[in-house]
Amino acid sequence: MDRPICRRTFFKLGAVAAAAFAAGPGRAQGAPVRIVVPFAPGGGNDIFARLLAPGISQALKSPAIVDNRAGASGNIGASYVAHAAPDGKTVLYASSSIVINPAVMGNIPFDVRRDLVPVSLAVSQPLTMVVRRDLGISSLSELLARMRSQKINLAYGNASLGSISNLTPEILFRRANVSALSVPYKGAGQLMTALLGGEVQAAFMIYPVAKPYLEKGDLVALATTGQGRLKQLPRIPTLVEEGFADLVADQWHGVFMPAGTPEALAVEFQMALSSALEEAAVRRRMDDEGAAVIGSAPKAFAEYLDKELARWRQIARETGIRISA
Repeated sequence: MDRPICRRTFFKLGAVAAAAFAAGPGRAQGAPVRIVVPFAPGGGNDIFARLLAPGISQALKSPAIVDNRAGASGNIGASYVAHAAPDGKTVLYASSSIVINPAVMGNIPFDVRRDLVPVSLAVSQPLTMVVRRDLGISSLSELLARMRSQKINLAYGNASLGSISNLTPEILFRRANVSALSVPYKGAGQLMTALLGGEVQAAFMIYPVAKPYLEKGDLVALATTGQGRLKQLPRIPTLVEEGFADLVADQWHGVFMPAGTPEALAVEFQMALSSALEEAAVRRRMDDEGAAVIGSAPKAFAEYLDKELARWRQIARETGIRISA
């Protein structure tokens, strides 16, 4: 996988985008903007959207209201935005599930590239592979060796079937020529309860979820899924370093608008998002969460999106995972 677009660097608006912004129609100042989060309150997408909303509101000089529309692995909220009026008043704050769902599901009520306009890749978080300490494993190579010798019959948990926490271990174990039992749960909270209770021995999750249990010693980190090492876990290698050259799996957040939205409005919102991402308090929080601030321009995000859609289609074909929409 190509490296996510210039980590911790903001894309500068090009001459074409700037001209479009200057000449094109603008959203009426003061008109509220609805930021649709396609997941329930309290999750990573919701937390980050609410963290960014005040800065976006200040930059737009308009209220930015977070609207949770959960269900169907993010498809309900995404479909709502895809069919909204293209007037700059409705945006989608989505996760990387928006590129995974089309690869593993049928009958999704919208098309990511036809019905939505990519506005900005906001932030990106790698996953951390963790195992229970009582497994007695200290490295990924040791785990794989013991799985090959059948000294460990591994069961790993995932936050839901067909999610990034399901496909990432599936493709890893497949490429390592080992087998493991996949156990799906309803969200990261239920997954962590099962992991700590011994129902499963391993999982892939974002760093802040694993952090307290890594610090207490209940869990051991074996690898991370980013292009480079996670700052909070400098001694833990990436899957790339462990010999899985193209296995990078970031849980990213991106912003979309309905198809037909004027370019000027997309640029206007991208500039507001970038302004919010530049705030010191926001950057500190993102850093604490193990997230890389990006804030890409629409064209760069569109290019990244196309690569992600193709990559997850290939992973889904390789793993054979399909679920109902």
